[in-house]
Amino acid sequence: MDTAVSLFTMPIGVQISNVGSEVNRALRWRKAGNRQREIAFCEKAIEFLNIMKQDPKNKHRIGEIDACIEELKDFFLGSNEYNTTEETLIRYYDAFLYQAMKL
Repeated sequence: MDTAVSLFTMPIGVQISNVGSEVNRALRWRKAGNRQREIAFCEKAIEFLNIMKQDPKNKHRIGEIDACIEELKDFFLGSNEYNTTEETLIRYYDAFLYQAMKL
């Protein structure tokens, strides 16, 4: 759980921006047609989100974190029932990246 300890020391914006980095990598591999790498980076993003759920400072954000996990699974691994687009994912996670860069 070394990753958990490391993530727990970060503010929420930085935690989410790390998830966003993995999402962006998954999207790049999707465009490149490498499904194996796309899935691997999606799973890494989900792993980070699951670790974030264990962080005590995020206890009131569990619902949003669960929604992020569900949306990523639906978009990358499911049938995209939520009609998520690459653009909506990028916009959501990039907002945290810009916030984290200001810290």
